[in-house]
Amino acid sequence: MGRRDAAAALCRLLADPDLPYRARWAPLGTTPRRGHPLNRAAVGRVVAAHLVDVQQLDDIEEQGWPRTKKDWLDRSLDSSKYEDEMTLDRESLELICEAFAVTAGHRGQLVALLESPEGRAADPRDQFAQPGVDVPPREYHSVWVLEDHYVGADRRPSLHRTTQTVQADIDDLRQIMLRFDADCVAVTVEHGGLASGEITKISDCIWGQSIILDQPAQLGEQRDLAYTTYFHYTEDPPPEFRRSGGSDPHAYVEIRVHFDPSCLPTEVCHCVWPSLDAPPLTEAVTRLDAEHSASMIFNVLKPGGLVGFQWTWPDA
Repeated sequence: MGRRDAAAALCRLLADPDLPYRARWAPLGTTPRRGHPLNRAAVGRVVAAHLVDVQQLDDIEEQGWPRTKKDWLDRSLDSSKYEDEMTLDRESLELICEAFAVTAGHRGQLVALLESPEGRAADPRDQFAQPGVDVPPREYHSVWVLEDHYVGADRRPSLHRTTQTVQADIDDLRQIMLRFDADCVAVTVEHGGLASGEITKISDCIWGQSIILDQPAQLGEQRDLAYTTYFHYTEDPPPEFRRSGGSDPHAYVEIRVHFDPSCLPTEVCHCVWPSLDAPPLTEAVTRLDAEHSASMIFNVLKPGGLVGFQWTWPDA
């Protein structure tokens, strides 16, 4: 975890053709070599131009700067190196983010990865496991997820809609387990499967619902699902919505929180949490759109961590 994961995530963001960052460096260099997601020299040219703009580099030095900083670029963008003081650091990450105008959301996710503990990536299922019981190999992972969370005029979540694509990591995948950290009344599956059995309490704060797939999936096959979770709270829950990074650190996750227009929060922040019981590691204020919703795409997830939103009510 830590610096290597942050470097890998940074490379994915800069190389993603659907994000604005690639358009900044792609015209400045040759096509990346096979097996390399981006042209590091071209990335260096973008950083050099930024340093000139902020008057930290003279015009005459701009052209040669990427060559003189080749080792720095290699260290900052290479996730294959061992974790040490020579790999991507906070100062280098901030400089590259400034040069590419990386959004606050992506920057927060990168910082969360950078500052996460080193060592083996935490398996999020560990938080559900009993002491002395081995966690079984995962059976599937998410490829794409859209979460729509609805908060009513009483300031309590009313329902939650999930649209999801999962990919089988085993042959003959027949069911998935929906997990949530809220007291849920019911789960209705609109597409791709059928809710099976009762909602069960997995641990002190985690509930689960099994969903049987309409069609079993073989290894590598994908299945689309859509389901709605309904809530009934007897007291006000924390003003937040969080989603686990799960074992899907590269999944494309979009979260939207919809507020009732008669009861809007004074401030909403998108946040990254290092674990279920820890305070946010990063948070950034975001604005509600015309439909009184906050949204963010999280495509850099830390296994074991959580992403989502926190908000403040007017009289809090």
